[in-house]
Amino acid sequence: MFTINRHLKSFLAIGTLLFVFSCKNANNPIQNQTTTSSEPKEILQNDVDSIYTVKIDSSTLQLDTIAKEEKQNPIDSTKQYVYLTFDDGPYKGSKNINKILTEENVKGTVFLVGFNAFTKDLKQHVEDYKANPNVEIANHTFSHARNKYKAFYNVPENVYEDIRKNEVVLDIHSRWVRLPARNTWRLNKRKKDDPVKNAIPAADLLAKNQYYIYGWDYEWERSGKKSANHQLSSPEKIYEGIVHRLDQNKTFEKNHLVILMHDDMFNEDYNAEKLRQLIVLLKRNPKIVIEGISGYPTRIS
Repeated sequence: MFTINRHLKSFLAIGTLLFVFSCKNANNPIQNQTTTSSEPKEILQNDVDSIYTVKIDSSTLQLDTIAKEEKQNPIDSTKQYVYLTFDDGPYKGSKNINKILTEENVKGTVFLVGFNAFTKDLKQHVEDYKANPNVEIANHTFSHARNKYKAFYNVPENVYEDIRKNEVVLDIHSRWVRLPARNTWRLNKRKKDDPVKNAIPAADLLAKNQYYIYGWDYEWERSGKKSANHQLSSPEKIYEGIVHRLDQNKTFEKNHLVILMHDDMFNEDYNAEKLRQLIVLLKRNPKIVIEGISGYPTRIS
């Protein structure tokens, strides 16, 4: 009996200590707080807008936040290279693009706009892109200039900050950029400017800060842009245009063609199938190799 009572007293004493300790912690909530992240937070407004309260201090961003290991596959001089690029995502069509690139096992590059990732589903499209080894993530600015291009390009520093903001919001780690509404190139010492010249200072500033800016050689345009059910040109027509430009050396880099498309072109399944048909046509051509933008020759000295 004495032994039992002794164990019982010990048990009660331990229980009392635990109770007192838990009460002290409850009365001192600071000890229970987890360390809050210093990462910028986004504030989603509603389903028709996307305003992020992200303040970027460029001086605190290290260069390696934009650097990505540059590894380029050897270029075969007997081949012609096609780069499938998609602008303005995420959109509903991003899901179709991601699926087709996976099923056809070809590479593509998406130039994303952070402002467009304003719902849970659209954010998921971005994450799905990132999880796909066939997809390369590139930067198309955060705001897309709100489609007010003259004012946007009038202040080159604001363009630079918009690029950096997009890196933070979407966690982009590449140096691949496409400027909104400007077919502008900056690849080391090689350059080409859009006929609308007001983006030149911004492009030069980005190039000075070690960004690669990609324009395009050919665009898959849509007919009836103002129509909700816009129709795309036939895959056969686009394929013929690609081959013609490659054969006639009408590209920024000989034997390399960058084709511009937009994610929202493929919102509807019937248009997404046209993308698949174009890819099949390209794959059937023994001279053509479909590559991601990381494979584009930049002639790093």
